[in-house]
Amino acid sequence: MGWFKDWKEKRKLNKYMKRTPEEEYAIYKRRLLSGETETSARGGLKHIKKK
Repeated sequence: MGWFKDWKEKRKLNKYMKRTPEEEYAIYKRRLLSGETETSARGGLKHIKKK
């Protein structure tokens, strides 16, 4: 089962690395509109600048 879990995590990481800044901004904007704080909305998004 260990190899499957590793494969699954690697697949998630590759998907995360392929996001464009525009996609990340759309995710950030959607999170803010749903009522999250700015800090939590930025979580996991590498292209959104921290203030």
